[in-house]
Amino acid sequence: MDYQYISHIECPADLKKVPREELSKVAEECRDYLISVVSKVGGHLASSLGAAELTVALHYVFDAPRDKIVWDVGHQAYVHKILTGRRDRFPTIRQYGGLSGFPVRDESPYDAFNVAHAGTAISGALGMAVARDLKGEDYHVVAVVGDAGLT
Repeated sequence: MDYQYISHIECPADLKKVPREELSKVAEECRDYLISVVSKVGGHLASSLGAAELTVALHYVFDAPRDKIVWDVGHQAYVHKILTGRRDRFPTIRQYGGLSGFPVRDESPYDAFNVAHAGTAISGALGMAVARDLKGEDYHVVAVVGDAGLT
């Protein structure tokens, strides 16, 4: 399948070149690509499908990796991986030697915090924000929290 938008996005700076009124098409392509890949190799589909627009918006508004995006549920971050230079390797997700199914700092500078299942984003992001302030640095820290992280 040809992708008009995501085939040209290797990093969030490329996403920012897309006109705002076309961002929903980027999210749609990400969802289509996710379904295409995950239906073949397996993975956690629902949470990433539900976070597609949010992920596109976050990377459009914030300046990752300078700004830190901390995911509470790693399975939400599949679109994040697609938009941060890992689209071509995405078919290796959760495969031996492939991409992790979760954000992993060693995998990408866009993965600000190692995460797996829910519950760590708020405390992790708060720690990053406090460290930022103590160092006198200036960047945003965003915690993406789902319902499981609040219970």
